Amino acid sequence: MTLHVPDPEARAEVHAPARPEGPAAVPAALAARSAPSGPAPFRLWILSDLRVDRAAHVLPDPLPDFDALLVPGGIAPGLCRSVRWLADALGGRQGRRPVVLVPGPAEYLDGEPVGEALAEALPLGAALGITVLHDGAVRLGDPLSPGLVILGATLWTDFALDGVENARAARAHARSRWTVTDKAASAPGVPFYPHDAAGAHARSRAFIEDGLNAVAVGAGLYGHMPNPVLRDIGPGDRAAVVTGFAPSRSCLPPTLARPVLDPWRVCWHASALDAVMEGWGAPVVWIHGNVPQACDLRLGRTRVVSNPYDPGDPTNGYDARRTILV
Repeated sequence: MTLHVPDPEARAEVHAPARPEGPAAVPAALAARSAPSGPAPFRLWILSDLRVDRAAHVLPDPLPDFDALLVPGGIAPGLCRSVRWLADALGGRQGRRPVVLVPGPAEYLDGEPVGEALAEALPLGAALGITVLHDGAVRLGDPLSPGLVILGATLWTDFALDGVENARAARAHARSRWTVTDKAASAPGVPFYPHDAAGAHARSRAFIEDGLNAVAVGAGLYGHMPNPVLRDIGPGDRAAVVTGFAPSRSCLPPTLARPVLDPWRVCWHASALDAVMEGWGAPVVWIHGNVPQACDLRLGRTRVVSNPYDPGDPTNGYDARRTILV
């Protein structure tokens, strides 16, 4: 699915998605386009972890100057509730600019099974002008120019941040201490256990890695496959990743990254995907939620950014108008 973002100089309105997602060859316009010029910059508005169930939150007025709003989860328990709140809070002020919501762990804390929540939220989001991404992608930009492909996944923790050899012990500890277990569900009446998170992590990581490969290769190869990993990609496209969980220990504040007490707690917040950001096909930016403090750092070839809200800590770095240029 391609969401058209205006030329940075013209700043016209963004057009709505032109086609539904699904396997397809790259459109003729993409296949025929000439060698790409330099990529156009995109202004991305980022915010997460608003937890409006704990305290009322109001989005800034006027909105910041942005091309797309990316929200890596944490709005409220209940994925549909989060979608509706975001649509109501924006009140149409985004115009036709894309709004992308990637579910974080908080979105599943209402006890509705993960699969059922997604089945309801995806069409609801489409009806309200919000793209909900679950191991999915959307392309920003003009089809005839290099664009930005957003890869979105909750990326549940794999509990292996301290090494695969310690993951079993971390999962065992989490079965009785991880708050997600008793509040989320993998099926009706079945708690969402740490091993469910580890399995979901593997799926999301494979999607992210395969999606990054597809963007790096471009339409020249994947566009002619009968079932490409991504559609509508082309020469010059870049990739950005948005996840509910952090992709590295470096994204966490020191007291959480290297805790003196409860050493397993760090595994609940992040996984070690540093190699993905250091390798071939690394994304230009990785945006995540589910951390107590904002971060903006570079890992390998990737800029890593978070902007979580914490009403109990006004010094955590949250900026309601935070935008980055990529």
